[in-house]
Formats: sequence, structure tokens, C-alpha cells
Amino acid sequence: MNLTIENIELWVAALVAIAGLAFGGYKKWLSMKADGLTLEEVIDAVGDAAKMAEEVAEVVEEVLEETKE
Repeated sequence: MNLTIENIELWVAALVAIAGLAFGGYKKWLSMKADGLTLEEVIDAVGDAAKMAEEVAEVVEEVLEETKE
């Protein structure tokens, strides 16, 4: 693995994306908890989290590819 400034920047971007996913999920959980949970809201939240996780996975894969070079 070649550790360069560019690679470090890519890893930071990936970590920010992961942190954003976690923060978004936490905010969603707090809003759902305050309003009372319904099964439909839980299913929607899981679907949203899955979409965000796929986006984060794509960013991490790009970072891994860049660091291999």
C-alpha cells in the first residue's frame, strides 16, 4: 500500500462518508424515537440506511483501488 497525501485525503473522505452515515442514522433514530415507532418507519429507515451504506461502500472501494496504485 502506497501511503501518499492523495491516499490519505481519499481515506479521510471515506471516513467522513461513514461518519455522515452514522450521524444520519442517529438523527433518524432520535426523530423516530420521539414520535413513536411504527413498523413502516422502521422498514423505511432500514431501506434508507441500506442505500447510504451502498454509497459508502462505493467510496471505500474507490479509495482501496486508488491506494493499490
